[in-house]
Amino acid sequence: MNWILGTAPIPSYRDPLREEIAAWPELGAALATGSTVVAQRAAPDETPVINAATPVGVRGEMLLATRNATDITQSVRDARQTLAIVLAVTLMISIQLSLFLARTIVQPLRTLVRAAIRVRSGRDREVVVPRLPERGDEIGLLARAISDMTTALRQKIDSVETFAADVAHEIKNPLASLRSTLESLGKVEDPQLRSELRAIAAHDVQRIDRLVTEIAEASRIDAELSRTQFVPVDLLGLARALIAARGERGANGDCRVRITAPDAGPLEVPGDAARLERVIENLLDNAISFSPPRGAVTVALSRLDERIELCVSDEGPGIPAEAREQVFERFHSLRPPSEEFGSHSGLGLAIARTIAEAHEGTLTARDRSDGKPGACLVLDLPASEVDE
Repeated sequence: MNWILGTAPIPSYRDPLREEIAAWPELGAALATGSTVVAQRAAPDETPVINAATPVGVRGEMLLATRNATDITQSVRDARQTLAIVLAVTLMISIQLSLFLARTIVQPLRTLVRAAIRVRSGRDREVVVPRLPERGDEIGLLARAISDMTTALRQKIDSVETFAADVAHEIKNPLASLRSTLESLGKVEDPQLRSELRAIAAHDVQRIDRLVTEIAEASRIDAELSRTQFVPVDLLGLARALIAARGERGANGDCRVRITAPDAGPLEVPGDAARLERVIENLLDNAISFSPPRGAVTVALSRLDERIELCVSDEGPGIPAEAREQVFERFHSLRPPSEEFGSHSGLGLAIARTIAEAHEGTLTARDRSDGKPGACLVLDLPASEVDE
């Protein structure tokens, strides 16, 4: 124990060979200094021997007291034994606590790590990330967050794979038509027929160009919106400016487009003005394409609590209830009979819904509120926070 604690060595006690003052160092030191001298030595059994020497009287008499303090040794040994027991118990408790922590913390974390590695490697398509619903601590929150993240990642991967397959299918059709037209063009001598074939080829090229443009827009829109800093946008002013610009360039055809809005309160939403303009543009294009000749298209804005709604209504045939979600699917091909084939890519409403969801909003289809025939597409967005 002395070696462990690093205590200074204590000189050993030995009885002097002669009974005189010089044989006792404590007596010599006390005689020389005229004061009391106390010294400790170690007996053969390592118990302390305490010598105390002090001068008495005026004629040089000296008093030497010696005590072998075995009770002190026993008290120290008892204290050390108690300390050793306490340390042993503490070590056992620490080991048990470590095993408990390993079972309750380390083990779930290792399970999550293994699941994350399997998801990353892609070896197991149906990897189940444990959600640990019985745990309400941070480990449980982490497990559920990783599980939700994995589910969202799988949905994103599935969406990308489906989108890639749809892109291949949609581009393959105009390419096949273009190839057939070009092959026939070299075999036809009739000038009128050659002119018609060239027109078909030009139309196919336009279809491919339109598809590539819309596909590029749809593929990069999520990444761009994730980096965009949203600012307050006056939705009413944006809609009015867009309708006026479309009227100047004749984009509305012979349809009448009018806008209605409440008089009280601002209609501002947090977002990207260019992207929100794209949503309104797509909704107007869709409404005008399904409207009858000289039909009316209404853009109505309203505030509902902390939300702002923009409804675009037309007087067309409307959307059946069972097809109201399909119209927002990519490459949806339901178009009015009067519209030229291939003039739309089928991505407009899908892109519009993606933009709405990126703005924490929704884009849905429903019946007109006035009961008249026609479709009503509703853009619902959160209103900007306004200080009192």
